[in-house]
Amino acid sequence: MEILELSLPATNRLATDYIEGRFPMKEGFHYDIEKTNTFQQRAQHLQQRTYPRQQLVQHLLAYHKKFNASEQTIQNIEKLLHSQSVVVIGGQQAGLLTGPLYTIHKIISILTLARQQEKELGIPIVPIFWIASEDHDFAEVNHVYVAEKGKVEKKVYPHSLKEKKMVARIPLDYTTCQRWIEEVVKTYGETDVTNEMLSFLNECLQQGRTVADFFAAIILRLFAKEGLVVVDAAHPSLREIEREFFAALIDQHKAITNAVLSQQKHLETLGYRRMIEIAPTCANLFYHRDDERLLLHYDEEQQFYTKDGSERFTMAQLLAIAENEPSRLSNNVITRPLMQEFLFPTLAFIAGPGEIAYWAELKRAFSLFGWNMPPVIPRLTFTFVERSIATDLHETGMSVEEVLKYGTEQAMEKWLSEQMPIPLADIVADAKKEIERIHRSLREVGLQVDASLEPVLLKNAALIQSQIDFLQQFIERKLVEKHEVHLGKFRRVELSLKPNGLPQERIWNIFYYINKYGFDFLDRLMSVDYCWNGKHKIVFI
Repeated sequence: MEILELSLPATNRLATDYIEGRFPMKEGFHYDIEKTNTFQQRAQHLQQRTYPRQQLVQHLLAYHKKFNASEQTIQNIEKLLHSQSVVVIGGQQAGLLTGPLYTIHKIISILTLARQQEKELGIPIVPIFWIASEDHDFAEVNHVYVAEKGKVEKKVYPHSLKEKKMVARIPLDYTTCQRWIEEVVKTYGETDVTNEMLSFLNECLQQGRTVADFFAAIILRLFAKEGLVVVDAAHPSLREIEREFFAALIDQHKAITNAVLSQQKHLETLGYRRMIEIAPTCANLFYHRDDERLLLHYDEEQQFYTKDGSERFTMAQLLAIAENEPSRLSNNVITRPLMQEFLFPTLAFIAGPGEIAYWAELKRAFSLFGWNMPPVIPRLTFTFVERSIATDLHETGMSVEEVLKYGTEQAMEKWLSEQMPIPLADIVADAKKEIERIHRSLREVGLQVDASLEPVLLKNAALIQSQIDFLQQFIERKLVEKHEVHLGKFRRVELSLKPNGLPQERIWNIFYYINKYGFDFLDRLMSVDYCWNGKHKIVFI
């Protein structure tokens, strides 16, 4: 496994500037990740605070027991009892079969930084993955993409929801899901790993019969040796630990919203567009009615209400709900990072490009509670280049960097035009001009004979011109057919490295690579001591 690095822009300007060191750190963050003593400084700051360590450990041990979590994971959970222990944390939605590759990239980032900093700081560090299981948008996670007949195809799990439910609560029908998994894996092709992989996924499905639990079962087994710990954001017993801070969020609801709005305005003066859509009346908490999640707003009388007007609470009533029924509340995009900070002594938060940009809008919200936002570390990004694709790259004359930045279409068209023995487009243009010159003379004669012939004469001229166009298209089609083998190399490169014009990590799934290269593919990725330089990792398999 050979790894090269290159610089690529992120998906938004703020994240690009942050990763490349151009963003003025103090304007959006409390720590400068460019400084060498950042983690040491953060660890010292964390020692001045207290956390619900005992309750967290009890909850996490009980939660992981149902997944038969590895000894390494249990040991990592128990590390949280150590007064000096800290965590490296990041999260994502619970995608089926783990979803796109970037989720795996984030987990590798969490594990790598935790391992490196435990050695560097000499204190216990726990790698934690936060499953964002409270979301209702099942359409975002109910599918994986596969390659069929040279194209990206979407394989959707066949499940229709009659009402909105949190992903954590969506059940998976065992037989239906098993059949769906087999259909997905069939597109990967049969290898000597396929049966082992299907057995692995079947066992995970038996352990996790909801979308969130199925996801947790998979990543806990994939990263068992590394001792990954997971947190299900929607778990009822976690809500019991969160009740104290829910009360604080309710009490400070107006101040939190104003803090975010003022920070957004400040960033806009620096030229950065806002990432979080927030109304001035937003209370930044959801109220749960049955399985439905309703965003709370507040009015001038400081009463809380849902947008549809179906629910309304006084401050005292909402505080009582937080105390007695905390599972009826959950966080939105603004209060989730604050709740994470309340729960865990966070040495570092591993973030994708979008998260980097919207966390910059939360600095003043963290300060409301007397907290520093944890160091926000850009997750590692990868592109996997298979041996056959590396061969195609060589034969097309393209570099990985060219493909990732521009795709292959322009290069393919340029190569194809060079195969034309003479410049066809120029010849066609000249032929059209000459034919038009000759035909104009004929039209002039016809009009002298009978002026009413003009429509027929013009139609005939257009027909002759269209025949020239047809001839050009026919020649070009034959040229494509003649060089189809070589053009197929451009298409395979694009399909593998930049499918549908998007980064590989946003489309392909890790089990394609496991099926082809074995479960130790992840072990080999985890064995590398990655450098946190913001550069994209090109992995030649």
